[in-house]
Amino acid sequence: MTRTTETTQTVIDRYITLFDRTAHDPAAVEEYRSIFATDATVQLAEEMEPVTGLPAIMEVYRGMAAAMADSKHLWDTTVLDDGRIECHWVNITRSADGRLLAMSGIEYATVNADGLMTNLTNRMVTPESMT
Repeated sequence: MTRTTETTQTVIDRYITLFDRTAHDPAAVEEYRSIFATDATVQLAEEMEPVTGLPAIMEVYRGMAAAMADSKHLWDTTVLDDGRIECHWVNITRSADGRLLAMSGIEYATVNADGLMTNLTNRMVTPESMT
């Protein structure tokens, strides 16, 4: 599979930037309406059930925003030949109760003609397996 790195901002770039913002501005969760299609499906971990539909997705992100005091991502985004977007990311989060959490993963998104995500899946990985 050939991959080309995009230099323009994709919907995943906007999504991650928004995710980090919601740690400081929980009201920003409402902006996910400009990221996800109304019938989108999100699966944030392989062991979690997928969530479908914008109301359910918004509820997941509201809960996550309430649990965070701070969040910072670094990531690389690639548009694959099949049109999906692949994103390798690392994150450090300070939870609302003061714990520090470090995570990394690989996300895949499909996007409709309107530029909205219709499917987002995430697989958690250890940093050394991301290359």
